[in-house]
Amino acid sequence: MLKTNYFTKDIHSAVLYYLFFLLLFIPAISHAQAQGIIQGKISSEDGKPIHGATVTLIGAQQSTESDQTGHYLFQALKPSSYEVKVSYMGREQIKKIDLSMDQRLSLHFVLPQDSKSLETVLVSVNRKSIPSSTLRLSENLLVTPQNIVIIDNKQLSDQMILSTAEGFTRNISGARTIYHQEEGSTGISTRGYSASNLRNGMDVSGSFGPLREDMSFVERIEFVKGPAGFMMGNTQPGGFYNIVTKKPKGDGINSARLSLGSFGLYRGEVDLDGSLSKNKKLLGRFNIMGTKKGSHMQNVSNEQYVINPSIKYIFSDKTDFTAEYILSHNSFTGGFAKYAYGIKGFKELPREFNFSDPIIDPTVVKEHNVFGAINHYFSEDWMLTAQFGYIRSEMEGESLYAKYNTLDDKGDVRRGLSVNDALNTSTVGQVFTKGKFNIGSVRNNILMGLDMGTKLYVADWTSLAPDIGAPFNIYKPVYGKLKKTDIPTYDRSQSLRERGAATLSEYSYYSGHLQDEAHFLEGKLRLGAGIRYTRTTRISTAADGARVKNEAFTPRFSITGLITPTFTSYALYDQSFQEQSGSLVNGEAADPSRGKNIELGFKKTFFKEQLLIGLTGYHLKRTNITTPVGPNNPGFVEQSGEATSKGIELDINGRISPSLQVMFNYAYTDAKISKDNSPERVGMMLYGTAKHISNAWLYYTLRGGALEGLGFSAGYEWQAKRAAWPVVAEKYLPNDLFSVDLGTSYKKDNYHIALLVNNVLNKYNYTGFYPKAWGYTHYGWRAAPPTSFRLTLGYTF
Repeated sequence: MLKTNYFTKDIHSAVLYYLFFLLLFIPAISHAQAQGIIQGKISSEDGKPIHGATVTLIGAQQSTESDQTGHYLFQALKPSSYEVKVSYMGREQIKKIDLSMDQRLSLHFVLPQDSKSLETVLVSVNRKSIPSSTLRLSENLLVTPQNIVIIDNKQLSDQMILSTAEGFTRNISGARTIYHQEEGSTGISTRGYSASNLRNGMDVSGSFGPLREDMSFVERIEFVKGPAGFMMGNTQPGGFYNIVTKKPKGDGINSARLSLGSFGLYRGEVDLDGSLSKNKKLLGRFNIMGTKKGSHMQNVSNEQYVINPSIKYIFSDKTDFTAEYILSHNSFTGGFAKYAYGIKGFKELPREFNFSDPIIDPTVVKEHNVFGAINHYFSEDWMLTAQFGYIRSEMEGESLYAKYNTLDDKGDVRRGLSVNDALNTSTVGQVFTKGKFNIGSVRNNILMGLDMGTKLYVADWTSLAPDIGAPFNIYKPVYGKLKKTDIPTYDRSQSLRERGAATLSEYSYYSGHLQDEAHFLEGKLRLGAGIRYTRTTRISTAADGARVKNEAFTPRFSITGLITPTFTSYALYDQSFQEQSGSLVNGEAADPSRGKNIELGFKKTFFKEQLLIGLTGYHLKRTNITTPVGPNNPGFVEQSGEATSKGIELDINGRISPSLQVMFNYAYTDAKISKDNSPERVGMMLYGTAKHISNAWLYYTLRGGALEGLGFSAGYEWQAKRAAWPVVAEKYLPNDLFSVDLGTSYKKDNYHIALLVNNVLNKYNYTGFYPKAWGYTHYGWRAAPPTSFRLTLGYTF
């Protein structure tokens, strides 16, 4: 079954052949150009290396950062005269240099020291404004026509966020973490839609999974708003978050960290990085982490360990290869029992309430990750990246839960046992090239490539028939009285594929893309245009198990203006398309939905480019959405739905001074159903939406005196007019979410100690749903933690 959009098959084939021709032959042509290298070290007057300094090659439009040993590198350079500028903490140096054919030059910088402000700092706004190579962008965020926020490992460490399920979204305007099965997977919402999950630039989103990322192997998180056709064409229209994993640097800097905290938190992690060969061409890195923690809820616990080895081999100054393996083993209890139910309203029960019991065995998730990437620089102007990834998340366990609508007026409820078995795999690959060439005075930046992926999902969520024990009273809960004889034994002798045949889905895609950004008026005006072709194949029970094929072209257009060297404005039009499940009345599978985004934005840097401020307005429409046909055709859908999301987003991130780091964001989001075959649904808010979201985080460090190294941090989270999940007649939850966090830290020599207290006001925060949602006759909610603390001791060697 083939459903074609916009163009014929002949045009499709021609476009793909053209892409492959460019991919193969343009880099080969430019390979004949001459090569050269400029390298060096940046240090302070006392000889200490400076990490995080921005090094710019003026005229070549290239920039990089000094590593933790102070070194920087530019390679594949033409013979010419260059100016090299170093910027760090408001100080600059510029040196001129002449580079001959195939010459390798060393150029070192010694920056003046002022009140010890040049002490090595792990985070700077420059680091947060330069995307990773996996995001495919060639320039910094100031001139990128898209709302993108970068959160590096240092900021996540300051906030003591241990996994992607613990609210890293506080750093992004308008994004929310949806707490559900957070010990297993992560739910992120932005602009009214789920955010797709990428790792190292490759889409690994699944029906259930992958396992939420532990921060022990995360280098940074890059959050991209909107369809983002420069990366993927078939992700969620609201945006995605890209997890960049830790890779070998060869700097010989190692660290160990121990964390303790409320609810029985014990965590240890070690990060080793160095050279594995005398010629320093083979680099290695090894991360290991172990965590054991409880919860503010009874009978909820989590044990996890991560093993993450990786290597990098540098064949030459032009070619390198990286390989990485991540094993995550996660065992948790609680499952679906973490929802509280009430008759009178939300917050009716204490925050520690839970339907589970100590007798229930943990659910175990084992996840294997394999990544590999090769980078080759053909010349100063052209480079090629080929990478692959494989993720296998396998879960097996059980969960105690309250049976559907068995809660009576006395608070008695019957409990049942649900099987928690699932398998989610993603096999993904990419080949892309990017480069630049001039046509007269107009510079063209080209990005083109091929993305492919195959995903498998199968699950067994069987609910066992017998009641578990006697009726359970929500007002007088009794734990620890169940016996193993009360728990039914589930027969797993059949394979998961056989038991979960009704859920089995296989989905594959390939996508070719081409994008050009032309620079006029010496780069002050930039016009971008791109096209992506995506073809998908999935096995659908709606089509009697037949292969359903879809394809689409999704265009992208942008215009960027550099009003001043530190102030830019942009306009963007972008599209996405996404597969949907569901059976139409005629028995065929549902067509994909489409997303169309119009976005306007302004970006400005302050304090000598240390602080970046972005203001964005957008209008996002998703069409062809499936909606239930009605009571006369239960289980069938029609595609009459439409949703509109519009809003304003403000992001402030960076440094006001060498001592003060600032993060502040605010978003107004109006995301609702704009068209539906059921009139009563029109106007309802979309998934995970809050009308108003604001977050802040301040970190101040003393830079001199007897207390040098002492730091203080403070932050808040605020969400108002939150949509219940799902939305029914009542639009908003009756209470805003608000939390204040306070912390202090001290760093001296190689030691670092930090204390953070979350929710210092002890506010009863929650997410939940009203009666009538999913047909429930009662209230349901998930309580967030009360006041809690985390204490961390770190050592670098």
